[in-house]
Amino acid sequence: MNSEYTQDVAFNSDFGALQTPVHITTAALLSGWPAHKFAGHFRYLDLACGNGHTLTLLADAYPEAEFVGVDINPTHIEQGQTLARQANLKNLQFFCSDIADAGQLNLKEFDYCTASGVFSWLDEKRQTDLFDVATRALAQGGLFFLDYCALPGITQNATLYGMLQQLSTEYSGSSAEKLKGASQLLAEVRGNNGQFFQQNGQANERFSRLLANAPEDEAHEVLNLQPRSVWSRDIIAKAQSVGLEFVGSAGLHHNIAEFSAHLGLPANSEQFSVATQQMLQDIAWNIAQRKDIYCKGAKPSTSSLLQRVGECHFYFAPGALSDNMIGHITTQFPAANLLTPTIVSLLRDHADCSTINALINKLCERYQAKLASSFLEAEKLVTQLLATRVMSLAKPIAPSSPQGTLCMPSLLNQTLLKQDIHLEHGRPLASPLIGTRLLLPIKDRLYLWALVFGDVGAAWDKLGDLQNAFHDANGQPITKQTFAAIIAQSQPAFNQRVVPELLRLGILQYR
Repeated sequence: MNSEYTQDVAFNSDFGALQTPVHITTAALLSGWPAHKFAGHFRYLDLACGNGHTLTLLADAYPEAEFVGVDINPTHIEQGQTLARQANLKNLQFFCSDIADAGQLNLKEFDYCTASGVFSWLDEKRQTDLFDVATRALAQGGLFFLDYCALPGITQNATLYGMLQQLSTEYSGSSAEKLKGASQLLAEVRGNNGQFFQQNGQANERFSRLLANAPEDEAHEVLNLQPRSVWSRDIIAKAQSVGLEFVGSAGLHHNIAEFSAHLGLPANSEQFSVATQQMLQDIAWNIAQRKDIYCKGAKPSTSSLLQRVGECHFYFAPGALSDNMIGHITTQFPAANLLTPTIVSLLRDHADCSTINALINKLCERYQAKLASSFLEAEKLVTQLLATRVMSLAKPIAPSSPQGTLCMPSLLNQTLLKQDIHLEHGRPLASPLIGTRLLLPIKDRLYLWALVFGDVGAAWDKLGDLQNAFHDANGQPITKQTFAAIIAQSQPAFNQRVVPELLRLGILQYR
């Protein structure tokens, strides 16, 4: 890559929830494509994988699959390899390579290929290289996930980034130092009623977040973004030219036409090309970042959604069927008209069914006036549940017998729990059930530490400045001893509230 690309600071990448095999497969299914394997053996390639955070979690959740990560930054590769060694992951490889040279790595026959957070940060030649590498790497029927900054929604932020890129040339030092100088200079303009910020609320909000974050965490995105953002129809056409057919969006609700109807899309929009339909949707939703899925050498299925997903296992996350969550979803998506109180209550009653077909059969028995008389209604309900993410597809795992002591079988989860205990925001743990991750807040991770490792004093020592966030009933700072006593006192409530879910997800087991 050219020398202008920021590599002097490591990118602080986080877990890519939309890159998971189960999520990509769900998006394809909702778009009318055949089921794709997200359990057992498959091969998965992540181009520009960053520090491997996503790949290590996926490799742990899918021990029978194979994972490969490619990134230009040797620091990223070293971080990923170190975590993989600590977690004893044997199904994961990393390669340090520029996208332009990745074709020489002999990467072939992958069922999934993903490129997240990179396309819009590449020059035009490397964007073409990326498509070429992905096309050659994918097996027939393989799925390609690609995100990129898109018009019209990205316009204001791209302009803001362009300003900062231009101003950063006035400063010396590291990329972070250049960005800090440029940001402070631009902040003076904003503080003096600069009209760009007065008239562009989206850019103004983004600039506020940027100023609040460490420049080391922002330098990659801000200084590398190519301000020439694109229309989705151009990317769809480019993909088609190399043999990749547009499948749908990883934003699941975007694949259901009714969910965009309230935004005033033209009634005859379906008569236009897929690329034009997507462009109209981008305008209606003011999309700033596209998350596309493409397929190599396959066509949409002629089977119904229920026929394609009926034997799949499923998962309702905690709170997914709560009145508050359902109310929020139906307000956001008025077309989700089957998520009625009666049906939601029945879903709660039968959330332990083994497959989607079994769930639908139970609902038909109890709610004959709606579902039993109409296959189309059952199909529509499953569509709405998946598209709103109330329901997720899941892998079957055998529950552990409630005997012996609780343990955390995954070395990766043990490593991440210890490594991230000092971070205030929710941190991920790998789950073999949902093939993805579970975010746990700091307090729950402290209770989990006590359950798995026992010595909460060691956790207290690792909290660092976060120790100041803990106070007694009088608002006074607490000691290590008081902290340990509070954890011990509250542990039974955690065991009752959270542990059953961690057992269901396979994060905890009995031994």
